[in-house]
Amino acid sequence: MAALSAKLEEIEPMAIERALSIISEDATANGKRVVYRTDTVDIILQLRSQKPKPQNHADLESLKELIELEAEKAQHQNQDEIASMEREIALLRSRLLRLQQTDEGRTYQAEYADLERQLTTLEPLLSVRLK
Repeated sequence: MAALSAKLEEIEPMAIERALSIISEDATANGKRVVYRTDTVDIILQLRSQKPKPQNHADLESLKELIELEAEKAQHQNQDEIASMEREIALLRSRLLRLQQTDEGRTYQAEYADLERQLTTLEPLLSVRLK
């Protein structure tokens, strides 16, 4: 299996290059992105958008750091208001939870959890790992 994976990795760049040339020559199997077709297989060239990583581009990395610094500055400047809002949010969440439940509903939840624990069983299974 490892040998097959290694071989696939080795030939993939050549296969992609060939697929791109088939598309550029308008010689695809369906006039679109199917570069090879038989009764049992279609080989389709897919292009995925891949965003650059900031650590690989100095300008992106610099802008990312500036964004983080500005966010920290804003958080420091507004720390009292942020703390007040976080307290309000916590209070509202707790009130919302209470409003969404009744005493009877909490009783049902406890009964459900107990019954679920009682009915839980262990099922045997086999695990196979390929090396």
